[in-house]
Amino acid sequence: MAHVRDDWTKPNPDKTSRKTRVRSARWGKGNRWRAVWEEHGRKVSKTFPTQDAAEAWCAKVTVGQEQGTWITKDKRDITLEDLWDPWIKSKEGRAKSTVASYKSAWAHVAPVFGQTPVCELDGPTITTWIDSLQSRRPHQKETKPLGSGQKRKVGIVINALCKLAVKQKIIYENPLESGDLVRQEKGKRRALRVAEVDRLLEVAPTPQAELFVRVLLLTLVRPGEAKGFHVEDFDLRRRRLQVQRSVDQLGHEGDTKNHLCRDVPVGGDLLLDLEDECVGKAPTDPLLTDEHGNVWTTARWRRIWAKMCKDAGLEGVDTYTLKHTGVSMAIAAGADVYAIQRMCGHADASTTLNIYGHLWDEGLDAIPNAMDAYLAAERQRDAARAQRRAERTARRDGLRAVPDAG
Repeated sequence: MAHVRDDWTKPNPDKTSRKTRVRSARWGKGNRWRAVWEEHGRKVSKTFPTQDAAEAWCAKVTVGQEQGTWITKDKRDITLEDLWDPWIKSKEGRAKSTVASYKSAWAHVAPVFGQTPVCELDGPTITTWIDSLQSRRPHQKETKPLGSGQKRKVGIVINALCKLAVKQKIIYENPLESGDLVRQEKGKRRALRVAEVDRLLEVAPTPQAELFVRVLLLTLVRPGEAKGFHVEDFDLRRRRLQVQRSVDQLGHEGDTKNHLCRDVPVGGDLLLDLEDECVGKAPTDPLLTDEHGNVWTTARWRRIWAKMCKDAGLEGVDTYTLKHTGVSMAIAAGADVYAIQRMCGHADASTTLNIYGHLWDEGLDAIPNAMDAYLAAERQRDAARAQRRAERTARRDGLRAVPDAG
């Protein structure tokens, strides 16, 4: 049973004295009051400056041990950093870009909370810190607030480590529930007009850059997936491109975002241009390359894209705008949610609706006219049926009025 001990005094060896306790050799040294309890059959203790604090600790120990929620001393010293290594190793099967984003988030967490025992983490403190995070690129002099997506990733990493701690019974309650995570703000991305798309294609510095833009626009694949196409992924007979891999920022191949393969349709002039692009290449060669025959790296494509946007007079437009524009075009052409989901490579239709659902709003304008047309057609059918019934009735009545010739 937990109890409090006075370290500054000891039992009086003089049994004849009225004083039951006298000063010990530790008098005036360190904290006076020691809470003592048992864990796994061994005595454990913790010192406090006041008797009230020690007794409060003993009460906490007693309640925790009775309820089965007490964190033993061997687990109280486990830090977030102790959990980080096994957790990130468990993610080795994920896409390289996903693992890289976890490591980037951990770079923010480690200096602040890495050495903090998990049992001492406080939810409000963590969320306040995440909200205040700043970043600075090497070429920038001033810091600026971290984006909502990056802040959310930091929260996801801490939350995952705390969940692991709960699973291993290092703690019994996650201080950072998923509801406390920063919500990622939806980007204010717009669909390009046809004239803007045409200007982009006109200012493309090379045929390879123009083809890359058209593939992103018309197939709805992610930029990394487009970079990962091999010649053998193009099926001319079936008019399909098979998405099997993705390429990271440095041009290294890896799995797709959700580790799934899919086919996307290809038609029109793009089909013929991709057929020409395959000429003279081996099946495993990259299908889409820069003018030097190399796989597009993120750095090189960003430079090309920035110049294209400047020359086309477009501002605030990133590469993903092409996908957004392509989805808008597909919806306008009558594509349903399931078709868009398959082409985009989303795990389920809810993801598609969360990102692109507003684009279907444009179809709302056609609903009133369609309903009016439906009502008019139904009225015409009802009137036609009534007229036919009247004509049949008139014919029957006419037949009854004719006298028998016999």
